[in-house]
Amino acid sequence: MRGFTLIEILIYSALTSIIIGGSLVVVYQIIESSNGIYDKIVIEQEANFLLQKIKWALIGATTINVPPVGATSSTLSVNKANFSDNPIIIDLNSNNLRLKNGLNEQNILNSQNIAVDNVIFEHQAANGNLPEAVKINLIVNSRLFNTTIYLRK
Repeated sequence: MRGFTLIEILIYSALTSIIIGGSLVVVYQIIESSNGIYDKIVIEQEANFLLQKIKWALIGATTINVPPVGATSSTLSVNKANFSDNPIIIDLNSNNLRLKNGLNEQNILNSQNIAVDNVIFEHQAANGNLPEAVKINLIVNSRLFNTTIYLRK
């Protein structure tokens, strides 16, 4: 008689189960990895957008109202040259970074997909050849992003 014995069927079934199970684990890991990468990209893009908005506020700034020189604050207030809606105020409220121009309403800068955990603005005095600067520490979804923007006058 030709055919498979019970032992052969059990061995082939076990091998097939191992191969299919292993394939499912690999596919699951790939999907989870791509979701993690997507989340990191979204966070980095959002943080970059927020830093660019802060940079926009500081380009052409003539006066930094808050924080004072040598101090830190979670609020940044500046006056820009040739800008009718002074002061520009950027602050943190309930995990949202907000921008206010003059008497206009405050606008939330970040999307709902992220939480701004903290922002620290440090007003640095001019030192030697280095002009006055603002150091920014921005924490978005528990990740730190920082930069220093030098003011040109």
